[in-house]
Amino acid sequence: MKSFRNYKGIQNAFLVGLLTFSVFLLNACKKDFERMNTNPNNATDENLQQDGVGLGGFFPNMQIAVSIGCTNPGDPSTYQVGQGLSGDIFSGYMATATDFGPNNSNYVMRWNNAEFNTAYESVMSGWSQVKRRAQINNPDFYAIALILKVAKMQRVTDIHGPAPYSKFGMGGFSAAYDSQEVMYSRFFSELDTAINNLTVYRQKFPTAVPFKNYDLVYGGDYGKWLKYANSLKLRLAMRIAYANPSLAKKNAEEAVASSAGLISTNAENANLQSANGITLFNPVYYIQTGYQDIRAGATLVSFLKGYNDPRLPAYLKKSEIDPNLYLGIRTGINLPSGKVMNSFSQMNLQPNTPLRWLTAAEVCFLRAEGALRGWNMNGTAKDFYEAGIQASFDLWDVRNPSYKEDASSKCADYVDVFNPKNNISTASGELSTITIKWQESDSFEKRLERIITQKWLAIFPDGQEAWTEFRRTGYPRVFPIVVNLSGGLVDTKIQIRRLTFPESEYRSNNAEVNKAITLLNGPDNGGTKLWWDKK
Repeated sequence: MKSFRNYKGIQNAFLVGLLTFSVFLLNACKKDFERMNTNPNNATDENLQQDGVGLGGFFPNMQIAVSIGCTNPGDPSTYQVGQGLSGDIFSGYMATATDFGPNNSNYVMRWNNAEFNTAYESVMSGWSQVKRRAQINNPDFYAIALILKVAKMQRVTDIHGPAPYSKFGMGGFSAAYDSQEVMYSRFFSELDTAINNLTVYRQKFPTAVPFKNYDLVYGGDYGKWLKYANSLKLRLAMRIAYANPSLAKKNAEEAVASSAGLISTNAENANLQSANGITLFNPVYYIQTGYQDIRAGATLVSFLKGYNDPRLPAYLKKSEIDPNLYLGIRTGINLPSGKVMNSFSQMNLQPNTPLRWLTAAEVCFLRAEGALRGWNMNGTAKDFYEAGIQASFDLWDVRNPSYKEDASSKCADYVDVFNPKNNISTASGELSTITIKWQESDSFEKRLERIITQKWLAIFPDGQEAWTEFRRTGYPRVFPIVVNLSGGLVDTKIQIRRLTFPESEYRSNNAEVNKAITLLNGPDNGGTKLWWDKK
């Protein structure tokens, strides 16, 4: 594995806009979980002037790396080890159908490096190059680079905690880590810079779309990029609500008050998708159909079934065991031998289903929580809560007029058709009893659980964000794993709080990663809480 610690004069940003479109995964072998491939090409200033690529050549790969998109349908393995075998299963959305032996699903940290590596391979290196070339003369391109940098590094720090950030690109063969608190402070500052740059550019050149040929999200529409930046700022503000309430309130209210606005319709959703001759494939689709490694999670199925949720057939396929049933697998169980678990429900995704970064529904639920906390969100918690449900229904083209008025339906009991030891019921006290209908007279905590549970249902299938919000709030009540092999490092009831630092960091950046453990305020294991995890 290549070390990315030589930050002095990084020249390895990936040029996806070139003819070969050489993405970081193309030479990877299927399920090569221990090795991350790197681009051998160096991008020189001369290269950047060829074929009209210029600054734009850095951006497609930066965007793909934010959510680890896939340009090769035969090899979604980097996504699998980066999110599929962590956030997607820890969130309750999905579960492994393959017996990998002791692994992340049993709290044995077998895969923990993919998000970290792609962040520095693609996004941070690309940002460094764009900053050097564009910060002064092309502030609009620099603004997009900043937004992508924050979007990716938010994921990295919310997985691991401290990370190399402010000292990145300053020279030397090692990189100092920043605390998560410092990183979040810089996130807000960088988003403010990006928002200001794009606002000024649009005022000067209201019809210009110079980023169009490099944009896999918004087709070069800076107005939508501004809405995404503000919405991302609102998400990050809510993330620190328990760690720094005053800073959270300030940034959340600024995001809502911005003249550029927030994502408010599904047409403004931030989706990574095919464009400009680049074909993207949904990695989850290929992991479940090609590798046959993933199926629907028991927690997701139980909530959807218990709520009689119209999104159930939109999200999932019926099982092969019984074509009339939706069946999910509980995470962290002793899997039976063979491929019998492949008969459980698959996610109802297509090869071209986009990877959603942030949606109108999520923004509504963020504003609902902000209003619940007494922040100025320009509306009530109830109104935003119900608007979030509707936005999600509209996105998935489903209807149920009485859903928001349902005051009795609850999460359904889970029954494992092969092993009753994995069952979980209301009698266990581990199931959520939260209902759907908004009740203004309910306690703060009960209303918060209602908001986050519906938010969790709405942001499917982004398991990374769902797992992060579960850790921040405790909601929804994700089923605990059955077989915990952490040796007591991770509490089964509290569930896993983070992934450990990559082994490659201990090999190539040892002194700094050991300093980072002091910033973590706990040992480098899955049971240590992150800075914002204060509840």
